[in-house]
Amino acid sequence: MLPKRNIGLIGVTLASVGSMIGSGWLFGPLYAAQMAGPASILSWFLGGFFFIFIVLVFSELSSMFPIMGGLTSYSFFSHGKFTGIITGWIYFLCFATIVPIESLAVVQYSSTYFPMLVTSNSLGKHELSTIGYFAAAFILFIMIFVNRFSIKLLTRTNSIATIWKVLVPLLIAFAFIFSSQSNYHNLTQYDGFAPYGIQGIMASLSVGGIIFAFGGFQSGIILAGETKNPQRNIPLATISSLFIVTILYVLIQTAFVVAVPDTSLAQGWSHLNFIGDLGPFAGLAIAAGFTILCAFLYIDAVISPFGSGLIMTSTTARVMHGLGSIDAAPKFVTKLNKHGSPENSLWLSFAVGLILIFPFPGWKEMVTFLTSSYVVTLSVTPIALVVLRDKYPELKRPFKLPFFKFISLFAFCICGLMMHWIGFTVLIKLTCIIILFVGIYSIVLYQKRRSLIKTLDLKSSSWIFVYLSGFTLINYFSKFGNGTGQLSTLNSNIIAIIFSLCVFFFACKISLKRQQIIKNIDEVKK
Repeated sequence: MLPKRNIGLIGVTLASVGSMIGSGWLFGPLYAAQMAGPASILSWFLGGFFFIFIVLVFSELSSMFPIMGGLTSYSFFSHGKFTGIITGWIYFLCFATIVPIESLAVVQYSSTYFPMLVTSNSLGKHELSTIGYFAAAFILFIMIFVNRFSIKLLTRTNSIATIWKVLVPLLIAFAFIFSSQSNYHNLTQYDGFAPYGIQGIMASLSVGGIIFAFGGFQSGIILAGETKNPQRNIPLATISSLFIVTILYVLIQTAFVVAVPDTSLAQGWSHLNFIGDLGPFAGLAIAAGFTILCAFLYIDAVISPFGSGLIMTSTTARVMHGLGSIDAAPKFVTKLNKHGSPENSLWLSFAVGLILIFPFPGWKEMVTFLTSSYVVTLSVTPIALVVLRDKYPELKRPFKLPFFKFISLFAFCICGLMMHWIGFTVLIKLTCIIILFVGIYSIVLYQKRRSLIKTLDLKSSSWIFVYLSGFTLINYFSKFGNGTGQLSTLNSNIIAIIFSLCVFFFACKISLKRQQIIKNIDEVKK
């Protein structure tokens, strides 16, 4: 059963905007400010600028392959089955983590009115209580249940919610920016505009929630298989949504910086805290006496993460559907219900979401775990684009990216820098998880049917392991994420760029031959 093309340009644009405006705006400004101070405003500009190049690369491929969950197939086309399996499951893990994050955000903000949802640990930090965990699981269940129905109904509902999700943050941002109580001296008084230098700006991008906040742009791309005129609508929708969200987040971060009271900055931006910081904007609104505004904020603190979670639930299920289409997951996940939704994939996503909720005590911890895997998924696409252009140039390209080699190379270097800024601690964990997965998968496959190993194109997948292990080593000697600090920030960034260039050309060189690429594309299109 083929998916129905029911979504127009506005629906896809609002799906991307709605996914990007979730819990990121509710929590990201606090964590970004703690890492970069007032320069966190520049971090959002920089994040938006970086993602333009990544979005352009995604746009060409998604218009070429407007299939449900299509982005899970790009690396399969260019580098074979084993690469597709690895990156596809990383995609799934990445998106499956986002939905529990949004449910955690709803619970964490609600704890202001329902204190039983949180508790304090031995270090005095707040984390979810047992009741809070079950509340998050129930919210996750609702998100899954709603997604069983028509994607057309979902996007219409999301379109209405997205308008609210844009207007409320704008209202709050303008209220703080133009308030007589705003502290504009916060921009320079406390150790200057950039108290932690360029390193703080870079760290805020990866660990402060900024990359996470922009991640929802892929929702529109994954819906390509259900979009009317995807060749025109997908590129327009993703670029438009990115522009809208960048401007909105810059305003929100500016509002947060000028709204912080002097008493909260006595020990500097890195130790920023205040009453109600479990819901940062709500705490500031209460302190400023914005009673009515605070009421709107708490309503939005449910609508924004819940709406984003709804769309990301749809995205997660479609990633799993894509895995099934390349035989990287059981075929039953590709089954669609009478509404055209991949119901089996939805319930599998629910099970994974439940598992992921419980190890993490709060929003920031889950976002930190997510970011590393997310950047790996972004890194695959620029390589796939160049390989397909070089080895299958006659393939129909409804949206043809100009200067594709330069833009793809630049996009990959951006991904490399993000991998570097994530730091050593997080990246070593991700590398170990991927190696463990590959080991288990290989043992199971070897015992099941040894002859299948020859069909996996193992040589073409080697660039992923070079990529991960190389950045783990670079990060170990850097100043990011508990590295040893033996490399200066400038030197480590230069090394990261040079290494990214080497990996890019190496990955392109070991890609599949033309005949195999054509065969893989035909296989998925069937």
